[in-house]
Amino acid sequence: MSIFFSDEAIASLIQEDVPYLDLTTYGLAIGKQLGEIEFSTRHPMTICATEEAARVLQYCGAEVHYQVESGTGCQEKQLILQASGTANALHSGWRVALNLMEYASGIASRTRALVDTVKTVNPAISIVTTRKCFPGTRAISIKAVLAGGGFFHRLGLSETVLIFNQHLIFLGGMVGLIERMNELRKKFPEQRICVEVETVADALMVAQSGVDLIQFDKISLSEIKPLVLKLKQQYPNLKLAAAGGITSENIKDYASSGVDILVTSSPYFGKPCDIAAKMTKTQ
Repeated sequence: MSIFFSDEAIASLIQEDVPYLDLTTYGLAIGKQLGEIEFSTRHPMTICATEEAARVLQYCGAEVHYQVESGTGCQEKQLILQASGTANALHSGWRVALNLMEYASGIASRTRALVDTVKTVNPAISIVTTRKCFPGTRAISIKAVLAGGGFFHRLGLSETVLIFNQHLIFLGGMVGLIERMNELRKKFPEQRICVEVETVADALMVAQSGVDLIQFDKISLSEIKPLVLKLKQQYPNLKLAAAGGITSENIKDYASSGVDILVTSSPYFGKPCDIAAKMTKTQ
């Protein structure tokens, strides 16, 4: 699985943890001794960011001998990454590599759990994640979501036209948006036009305007199910998404509502996975 990380991005991750030198290794005068490091799972997980962890270790001067591909479902005590080098190289890259894999694998594992849950209800439904990841971590967060079998809602504001209530404030409400729909279509002939709605009435009004996707935000399941049925009958090409507070506790219910897409931020929030790092002296 390939997500672009520049050499500068990898270097900045290391520099954040090792701005000048590893003072402890330097003070103990052990930096030139040779050793090996092995990372293994402490519990079942969907692994992620082994490629970036390997690049961190290589950048620090270690040689990587083995790594598991991101997106692999791993069992407890499974070896996922192995490298050798000087004590200075191993200690410089150890924690950065471990943090990357633990946090990314946490997101990937939570995504995988959601995907596996909804596929039992509706195999055709898509799980997509929002832009609500911690600032500065979008690339690794997106990689983790993909590793878990999910996809992204959109990568940034430049990618799609998605109209929220906050936009309607400057348009004179939903009526003002409908009046501009033809203009929007002409301006963006290749982009999908998506609108988020919070009421059934707004959903019906927007559907008539010819949008490509309607996103229900925090509309109750009891309202969504009959609304989806009605909209699908009248507008068979219209895509429908549900968003707002979708978690592992309620995602199965939302999956049964008939929508095409479930939009969630929940994979980003939770405990990192637990990965063991074992270092040994080889000479």
